[in-house]
Amino acid sequence: MKKKLLTLVFSFIGVSQLLVAQVSDKENVAKQWIKSNFKEIKVNSDSDINLRFVRKSISGETLRFQQMVNNVPVFDTEIVVHFNPSGEISFSDHNITKEIVRINTTPQISNERAIEIADKEIGVSGMVSVQESNLVVYNKLESTILVYRTVTNFEEKPGSWEVIIDAMNGSVLSVKDISINCGTECTSSHQHATKTSGKSKFFMPKETNSTLAFESGTAMVFLSDPLSSARVAYGGNYTDGNGQGDTDTAELNAQRVLVNLPEVENTAGTYLLKSSYVEIKNIENPNKGLFTQATPNFLFTRNADGFEAANVFYSLDNSLRYINETLGVNCRPFRNAGILWFDPSGQNGADNSRYSSAGNDLAFGEGCVDDGEDGDVIWHELGHGLHDWLTGGSLSQVNGLSEGTGDYWAQSHSRALPNQWNSSDAAYHWMFNWDGHNACWGGRTTNYAALYPGGLVNQVHTDGQIWATVNMKIWDRLGREKTDTAFLEGLALTNSTTNQQNAAIAVRQAAIDMNYSCADIKVMTEEYTAKGYVMPAIALRINCPGTQTVNADVSGNYTLPSFASLANAINSNCDAVVTQNPPIGSVVGVGTHVITMTATSGASVNCNFNLVVESSLGVDDVIKNNFSIYPNPASTSITIKGENFENEEIEIYNMLGQRVIGKNLITNESTIDISNLANGVYMVYFLNSKASHKFVKQ
Repeated sequence: MKKKLLTLVFSFIGVSQLLVAQVSDKENVAKQWIKSNFKEIKVNSDSDINLRFVRKSISGETLRFQQMVNNVPVFDTEIVVHFNPSGEISFSDHNITKEIVRINTTPQISNERAIEIADKEIGVSGMVSVQESNLVVYNKLESTILVYRTVTNFEEKPGSWEVIIDAMNGSVLSVKDISINCGTECTSSHQHATKTSGKSKFFMPKETNSTLAFESGTAMVFLSDPLSSARVAYGGNYTDGNGQGDTDTAELNAQRVLVNLPEVENTAGTYLLKSSYVEIKNIENPNKGLFTQATPNFLFTRNADGFEAANVFYSLDNSLRYINETLGVNCRPFRNAGILWFDPSGQNGADNSRYSSAGNDLAFGEGCVDDGEDGDVIWHELGHGLHDWLTGGSLSQVNGLSEGTGDYWAQSHSRALPNQWNSSDAAYHWMFNWDGHNACWGGRTTNYAALYPGGLVNQVHTDGQIWATVNMKIWDRLGREKTDTAFLEGLALTNSTTNQQNAAIAVRQAAIDMNYSCADIKVMTEEYTAKGYVMPAIALRINCPGTQTVNADVSGNYTLPSFASLANAINSNCDAVVTQNPPIGSVVGVGTHVITMTATSGASVNCNFNLVVESSLGVDDVIKNNFSIYPNPASTSITIKGENFENEEIEIYNMLGQRVIGKNLITNESTIDISNLANGVYMVYFLNSKASHKFVKQ
C-alpha cells in the first residue's frame, strides 16, 4: 500500500481562508449595486452591511453581505450577489429586514455569563463538541432586541441546542434543537426527551497542527442497501433481525461489496477511519469507540458495529471526492479544518439521524434499521451539509428545500449505481429503501405527483419531495454529472429564506453561467415549468470560447472555418442564428485576430475571442495535414484523402455558419455523401488538425 503524507492546519480561520476567501475585488461593485437596487434597507454607509462570505467557483463568484447595527450583525439577514465568470452580476437573492430598529447594542451581561445561563437551561454535561456564543441583533420575536445566541452540541443530549438570551437582563427567550433531523417523525426542531447524567462539562480535545499519514485500504459495505442490490422486498431473511438487532444472515452478508478506501489514517500501525475529507468521531452517545485496528482493511459482517462505521465512512468519503475532484465543485465543511466529522452510533440509539450546522458534523441513529446501513440516509444527511457549506451557513428549509436537496442527492447516488432497481420497479423511485418502506417507517419517493405551489402541505419532508422529484427528472434527461454540478452550484446562490421557486431559477442560472448548451437550459426550463415553477424568460446571450490557436499553411495563410459550434447562444427558445466576423472563408495571416460572434433572435448580442495564427507547421505536421478534396465542384459526393486521418473528425458548414454534416474519418480515404446539400460553397473543418478547405456543391 502506498503511504502519503498530508499536512493540515487544524484551525477554523485557516480552513476558511483556504476554502472560501473572505475578500473579493468585487466587493465595492457589489455594494454599489446593493445601494442602487435595495434602497428599502436604507444602506447609508458601508458599515451598514458587512461582507461575511465569498465563494469562488466554476459558475463565478458569490458574495454574501449581512446587515449590521453599530457593527453588530442582524441575525439571519443576507444579501447575495453573484457574478458570472465574465464579471457580470447574473443573480441575486436576499433575506433582509427593511425597517431595522437602531437599538442600543451595548450588552449588560457578559458573554461568559450568557454561556453559564445556557448551560444551566439545557443541562450541559459530559463532553462538549461545539459551543459558541455570539452577540446579535434579533428580530424573530415580538420586538427587536440585543441577544446572545448560544449553540451547544454535547454527547449527553443529541442535537444542536440553541438558546437565545436577552443581553440586557439575562432572561432566556428561546430554547430549541436546531439540528436537522431525519427519522420517522423528524423535524428541523426535533425535541428529545433525553435526561443528562450531570457529569462535569469538558470539551472535546482539539487537534493541533499535524502530519497525517494515509494509506489505501478496503472495506465491506452495502451499495446502496441490501434490498436495492438484491432487488428484493423487505421481509424474511432480508429484515433487520425481527427485533433481535443486527442479526447476520447469509442473504444480507452476501450483499456486502468489497470497496477500495483511497485513504485511511495510519498512526504507528493503528488504522483509523479518517481521510482528508472525512473522520469518525464519538460526538453523541452511545460511545461505541472508533473501531481502530492493526490493518487498513475494515472487513466487518453486518452484526458488528464497525460495519456501520465503515459503511458511513466510505459513502461520505466517496461522495465528497466525487464533488470536489470529479465535478470540480468546491464544497467542504467550513469547520474542523474542512474535514467532515461523523458519528455512526449517535442519537442515544434512537431511530433518527441529523446534521448539525454548528458542528458541521453528522450523527446516525440505530433504532429499527441502523441508519448507517442505508446509503440513502447517509447521502441525504450529507445533502444538508452540502447545502449548508455552499451557502456559508444559510441553508433554507422553506418549502422543505433542504429536505428535497438531501433526497435528490441520495437518489442521484443510488440511481448511478449498477445492478440496482430497474426503472419499471416502484422501488426505483423510493428513498430509504432499507431504512424505510417497512415496519420502521413509510419512507419517501422521488416520483411525487404533487405540483408546486398548490401541492405544498407545509410539512418540510413531504414538500421536499416536489423539489427532489423535479430535479431527478432533469437528471434523467441530462445525466448525473451535468445535473449534479448545476444543482450544487445553483444551491450556492440561495439563502436561508429561498423557496423552491427561486432555487429552480438559481440552478438554471448556474447552468447558464457555466455555459451549458441552450438545449440543456431548455430541458431545465421545461421540467421546472411542468412541475409548476414559473421560470422567467431568458434574455438573449452568447458565450464565446477562449483563445483559439491554429497553424497557418505553408504560405502563411489560414482560411477561417465556422466557429458557430464553439460559441453558445442561449435564449428561451434556442432559436438564435449565430454569425461571425470576419466571415467564414476569410483568409488571415500569422498573428492575433479578433473574431466577433453574433447571435440574432429579434435583437442581436455579440462576444469576442482571439484567434492566434502561428507560423507554418513542421515538415512532419505538414505531411500529416496534407489532404485533398475531390471532385471540386461536386454534385453527389466528395472524397477526402490524406495522411494519418485515423481518429480525425470533420464538420461541414454552409456559408451561414450552419453545421450540415459531421463525420469521423476512419481511414485515410473517405467518401462523403453531399447529395442532400443545397448548391453553394461549403467549408470542411478538420477539428483535430485545425485545418479547413472549401468545396463547391453544384
